[in-house]
Amino acid sequence: MTFKQEFNYTVLVNNCDANFLKKFATYMIIDEGVFEKLKERLEMFPSRQVVFNEAWYNLLEQEKKQIFALLNLQKIGFINITSNIEDVLYSDYVYVYDNDNLVMEGFIDEVLKNEKKLQELGYGLPFVVELSKKLNYYDVLNKTYYDMKELVDILWN
Repeated sequence: MTFKQEFNYTVLVNNCDANFLKKFATYMIIDEGVFEKLKERLEMFPSRQVVFNEAWYNLLEQEKKQIFALLNLQKIGFINITSNIEDVLYSDYVYVYDNDNLVMEGFIDEVLKNEKKLQELGYGLPFVVELSKKLNYYDVLNKTYYDMKELVDILWN
């Protein structure tokens, strides 16, 4: 895996063990999921890229937005290792693993188009994507949305 600093990444993996984390040995990994501690570590972060290992799992949406604002302010890119398909929406590029095997990779829309493969791996689609696809099917919408606020705004107008 190659990580360019100008992109944010999600590594979707259903079994992240110590062996898998060896792929990220050259990065500082944050696996602290408590908002205040996470924020404190990022305020003095020494690198231009940070790896989160399931650190967003217990964060509220507002807390995630504060973390992203802090990362943007300090020009820090992220690599988020997670098993949560919803977290894919926060990144630019996605790697999907089945245990230790790379199954697919690409920009968000490319990966999420492969719904069947994601389901085989035990993932669905992020809620907003699945909802907008169903609304497309019923001709309520004419494109797939990746942002809930944008989808709600379109539906109310």
